[in-house]
Amino acid sequence: MDGMSPLSEKSNIPPARLRTLLTVATVVSQSLDPEEVAEVALWLAMEAMSLTMGMVLVSRQGQKQVILADEGVSDAWRVQFRQALQSGADNIIKQALAADHPLVVPDLLHEPPDELVQLLTQANVQALLTLPFQVPGSLPGLMIVGNNRPGSFKPADVEFLHIIAGQISTCLRNTWLFARSQRQLKDLKSVTEVAQAVVSTLDLDRLLTYIMEEVMTRLNTEAAALMLLDEVRQELEFSAVAGPDSAGLKGIRLPLGQGIVGWVAERDEPLFVPDVSKDPRFFKGLDKQTKTVSQAILCVPLRARDKLIGVVEVINKRRGKFTTADQRFLESLASFAAVAIENARFYEEATRQIDQATLYAKDLTAAYRRERRQRKALDHLRYSFLNVVGHELRSPISIILQSLEILQADAGSRLSADQLELLEILGAQSGLLKRLIDGLVTFATFSAKQGTMKFRDTPFAQVLDEALSLARFKAKPRQIIIEDRCPAVLPTLSLDKDRLVEAVNHLIDNAINVTTAGGKILVQTTATDGNIFLKVIDYGAGIPPDQLDSIWDSFVQMNTQLERGLEGLGLGLAITRYIVEAHSGEVSVKSGLGRGSAFTIRLPYKP
Repeated sequence: MDGMSPLSEKSNIPPARLRTLLTVATVVSQSLDPEEVAEVALWLAMEAMSLTMGMVLVSRQGQKQVILADEGVSDAWRVQFRQALQSGADNIIKQALAADHPLVVPDLLHEPPDELVQLLTQANVQALLTLPFQVPGSLPGLMIVGNNRPGSFKPADVEFLHIIAGQISTCLRNTWLFARSQRQLKDLKSVTEVAQAVVSTLDLDRLLTYIMEEVMTRLNTEAAALMLLDEVRQELEFSAVAGPDSAGLKGIRLPLGQGIVGWVAERDEPLFVPDVSKDPRFFKGLDKQTKTVSQAILCVPLRARDKLIGVVEVINKRRGKFTTADQRFLESLASFAAVAIENARFYEEATRQIDQATLYAKDLTAAYRRERRQRKALDHLRYSFLNVVGHELRSPISIILQSLEILQADAGSRLSADQLELLEILGAQSGLLKRLIDGLVTFATFSAKQGTMKFRDTPFAQVLDEALSLARFKAKPRQIIIEDRCPAVLPTLSLDKDRLVEAVNHLIDNAINVTTAGGKILVQTTATDGNIFLKVIDYGAGIPPDQLDSIWDSFVQMNTQLERGLEGLGLGLAITRYIVEAHSGEVSVKSGLGRGSAFTIRLPYKP
């Protein structure tokens, strides 16, 4: 191509041609069809310059040229031109495609007569101009125009036609960008649809199967597999597979580092292998297992909460090759899948724990019911025993006491001083025995009635009035003063009045028993913060610190002068505690040796 030379001079564009360029630009802005734009642009250029023929070529993958538009040639000529273009021999068009600037051939008759030159001269072309432009994907395109007059292309002509070729390139780029955005939109929609389906189930097996089916369908592959990581054994287990003859893979384990999937898991990064036969990392044993022939593999890690949980691989794309868009799609899907897998695992573990807890709760309930029946039977037996023993002993001890009283009344002159002393000791000890028996009967009676409390809305003032009336009657013989420091108005509570009066009386009785004749007891009541506080304060000997925690237990005896409930058995305080706690309250004590004691009952209420 000795006659071909690049254009280096500049020239002005006439107004008519500027209008042509404006028309071409308008078409480019309104159309995304490259063939339509190429046809219009080529026709306008040929009309503006009275050209003989024109053609627009673009290259595709594999360096294959496609004719977008042509003018001034026949169908038969076009077929011959395409055949000559695809031949392996060097020619004028291939040389023009390899150039990066416009080339002018002033006279084809001076060029080597190859097949394409001959075809061009047959089309009445003597002067030839080629104008390269860029096709998206770093491939060249070419605009070819010819005239039947040798040396007819001036610098201004080349500039004008070069701009038109640039407009065609712009249209191709717009079309490519639009197509890419549509593909991305489609991929995004696919990922969204898959993600919605993936996160809608918590069945792990069903979830994994669905993921593999969707991966194969969306990427159009021959097979797909998902492997989950066993952190303890540091192995990958095929948990879900899709594709012909791939079911045999399920359950197979591979150590980290073995095969392409092991490499991806070990390094936690994606990997694309276009030809596995040339990659030493490929493990052929899996192909033997499934009787398939792996050619290309794309594999990405599965990550959840910044931790690797497995890998996903796809094998052999049915049409074309794996692209970066395929990898992005697979990584996006893997992100959703990893989260869904973790959620499904958490759900399965939670369900398992709930089932275990339910069984454990049933066992506990059954054990509790058995223990409750045994406890109830034991309590019934114990209280029946106390009641029977108490009643059986009451009659003989009453007879003994009556007999002793008669003897003491009539024995003043007939018995010696020692005998009278002995008689007095017998009377005192018999009286103590009677009080002990009365305590047993009282405690048994109280325990039998614990479950029969009757709660009614009752003004707390009525409880105080009744308890204080009984207390003053007991304190009167010893001239003990009970001072009432209670407000005139007290709230109404839901309570069992008789049982609560009994509880208050036990506290006041204890206070009376430790108070010397002519002494004083203080009963104070306050209502605040949703609670009623009742204090019974005595000024007796007090309770030793090491016995404060045990005074509430049944049958506790203390080595002090404190009254131990029901004349010596230590039942009064235990009964008081039971009654108060049955009213959702609590009872406490503060005491010091030589300073007396303050017992407090706290009862909650709603105004």
